[in-house]
Amino acid sequence: MNLEALRESEYRKCADVLAELLGLDGDTKERILKCFQRTGIKNFFQHLESADLAPETSGKLQSIQVLIEILDDKRGRI
Repeated sequence: MNLEALRESEYRKCADVLAELLGLDGDTKERILKCFQRTGIKNFFQHLESADLAPETSGKLQSIQVLIEILDDKRGRI
């Protein structure tokens, strides 16, 4: 599997997990996937406001972003 196919697979997995975790509809999941494809996952979370998602969804994603940052900081200290 080449790098691009692997990246696409990981983007799809991440979008699927977020949709399941947050109870998102198919349209929202596809919009998130498109954002991942355009900007990457890290940039997606750094620029959530440009994703044009419902305020409730954006709020949930911001909470996930905070968790990711906390875990990333802790990993750096180990």
